[in-house]
Amino acid sequence: MAGPLARLMARGLVGASLAASLAVAMPAWAEQPDPPAAVPVTSNAGMGTGDAPLTTPLPPVTAPAPRAAAATPAPVSAPTSSAPVRGGPVRGGVDSAGDTPQIHPSHPSAPAQQPAHAETAPAPAQPAAVQPAATIAAPAPAVTPAPATPPVTVAAEDPLAPVAEAIAALLATPESVTSSKKEQEALVAFYGARQNMPVFVGLKGVDARGKAAIARFEAAGEDGLEPTDYAVPLPRPGATAADLARTELKLAVAVLTYARHAQAGRFDPGRISALVTPVRDIPDPTAVLAKVAYAPDANAALAAFNPTHAGYRALKAQLARVTGQTPGVVAVPPGAQIRPGASDPRIPTLRTRLGITGAAADDNAYDPALVDAVKAFQEAAKIKPTGIVGPSTIAALNAGATPGGGSLKSDVIANMERWRWLPRDLGEAYVMVNIPEFLVRIYQSGHEIHETRVVVGKPETPTPLLTREMQYIVVNPAWNIPPSIARNEMMPLLRSDPSALARRGIEVVRNGSGGYSFRQVPSERNALGRIKFMFPNDHSVYLHDTPSKALFQNDRRAYSHGCVRVYEPLKFGEVIFNLGLPNDNWTQSRIGKMFGSSERYVNLKQRFPVHIVYFNVVVDDAGRLAVREDLYGINAETKTLLGLTSKQRIADGTSTRGTAPKTR
Repeated sequence: MAGPLARLMARGLVGASLAASLAVAMPAWAEQPDPPAAVPVTSNAGMGTGDAPLTTPLPPVTAPAPRAAAATPAPVSAPTSSAPVRGGPVRGGVDSAGDTPQIHPSHPSAPAQQPAHAETAPAPAQPAAVQPAATIAAPAPAVTPAPATPPVTVAAEDPLAPVAEAIAALLATPESVTSSKKEQEALVAFYGARQNMPVFVGLKGVDARGKAAIARFEAAGEDGLEPTDYAVPLPRPGATAADLARTELKLAVAVLTYARHAQAGRFDPGRISALVTPVRDIPDPTAVLAKVAYAPDANAALAAFNPTHAGYRALKAQLARVTGQTPGVVAVPPGAQIRPGASDPRIPTLRTRLGITGAAADDNAYDPALVDAVKAFQEAAKIKPTGIVGPSTIAALNAGATPGGGSLKSDVIANMERWRWLPRDLGEAYVMVNIPEFLVRIYQSGHEIHETRVVVGKPETPTPLLTREMQYIVVNPAWNIPPSIARNEMMPLLRSDPSALARRGIEVVRNGSGGYSFRQVPSERNALGRIKFMFPNDHSVYLHDTPSKALFQNDRRAYSHGCVRVYEPLKFGEVIFNLGLPNDNWTQSRIGKMFGSSERYVNLKQRFPVHIVYFNVVVDDAGRLAVREDLYGINAETKTLLGLTSKQRIADGTSTRGTAPKTR
């Protein structure tokens, strides 16, 4: 202790007795030269709670003496399974308990493990004379006991990890789960993002979310769907992880199937005819899975895929009423007029429809008793009581009957199916032409603002089903006659009477290919009338005026080549102009002033959709079902494809195109 202690004693800072006790009690330190400039150390080094630097640096320690190791918990190895721990994705997407995920120490994102005991005793504030460390083993410096380190919590393996592994194995070959490529991709992406954790099953079988989905499947008949299309066998008690995984994926596929059927229909409408070209909203499979997996109520989430349109909801309400009813009366088939005294194979059906018994010897004879019954019916239906059974009388007779046979329920379901062919959003303003009703309606903000009669295509030249945007209007249109009409009608007329076309204002123009084209100049005689309303489409059809005004007085108005002729086009046009050109104050008079001999185009600033639809069963303003003629056979073909007229369902097969409209 000769060095430092002697100097302290010489300065009178340490007494002899204290120096002697220090020489015995102080640990020996190796004699060191003056240390280099030391880096300041924070006042709570190793504790992680402060940053104030010490003004006196600690002396360097070159080789601390060995000390007894403190007892530490044995390390726990991480689970070898690849299954997620409880800190990963949670079933249903929400950790209902609000727990903070526990991270295993071996996890890449875990913080570095602190030693069991941190060195906390401050180093001596002054150097002391020490012997070389190589010759004297220094005892461990006194330390302040560190607080007890809590045991490391290791996340236990998720009990559903084996199910997740089985799901991953099944999705390694997704084509074995579903034949749809889009659904395969959606399943792989959706479950991959969840580390393949299940949504619809738990360790004991189908969980609450799965049961809610199954409840919607079982109630599918409320919306005219077939519950057996979504049936999934339930796992047996004690099912293996593989069994639960298979049930999970079957339920997921059933969810996708239900959503697609409910929102977009059960088959491609184009299978009926090339003229059936609606715009459907087919739901995205990944979005469907996410919606049902994370919705508070999976049952309600699935039900929401059904149409929300007022017409659909009205039919759904009627379906609940007609379900279970006995088959209704078969409709009287359309055809030529039946006059008193005539013989017609439809007479027995007509007798049944009117409740007339005691048929004549000739069952097909239109006898006086039946004529009187028809007249009485016509009078009640506000039809001129002539006794002649024509289109208007047949249409009135068939209101409430069942076209094509079968039950009224099947007709309601077929019409509900066609509502699924429309966009979910019909538009804030839109035009809707319903072919079987021979009517066009204009809607704005969910309310009908105009309705008028229309003439539609003949059964041999049907009006197509479509949705397109109204873009512009042509006043004083010329008619460029389509090649099919030119070939089938104009050329024969030209051969029989060379001046007939000129009298109708039709010009014959020789084109560059050596053929002829026909064009009717603007005039009152023009087949398009004075105005046409354009919504460009692949079928080249549109709404337009007509010089044949008398046809609007008929109840059955199917006379065109496919376009839709509008009654009172100026009234209709006033509404269209004011929707497409708001704040311009269009009137019928203002539109009429544009009539002349040259075409004028008016582009709409605001466009809106035109929906040409086919609903032969509708609910009228009084809440009653009204059944119209299946003019083009589309309803009958819909029922066939849905299996509503036979035991065999071919909704996923190939259409026979039995009575479907022919392509022009």
